[in-house]
Amino acid sequence: MDAKKTIETGLGSIGKIKIIRALAEEQKMATVYLLHKKTHLKREDIKSNLDDLVGLGWVNQNRYANVMYSINMENPYVSKLVNFLRDVGYVGQS
Repeated sequence: MDAKKTIETGLGSIGKIKIIRALAEEQKMATVYLLHKKTHLKREDIKSNLDDLVGLGWVNQNRYANVMYSINMENPYVSKLVNFLRDVGYVGQS
């Protein structure tokens, strides 16, 4: 996928941005339940957005007792995006 399509898919909704923020602020893996509590998005929307973000490699998915998610800071798009969101004060705010 080219850079333009990757960015459009990764940032295609406010829900995805909220999920990226929630995962960037977490110091541990997160469940859909935790993401629901932090973002106030519908669970179906969270799952759909996570599918896209996992598909892009922006979010890591691990299956333990529950499916857990974490931000993939090794992805160059993600590390630059999260740094930008921190610089403008979006990540790290309450």
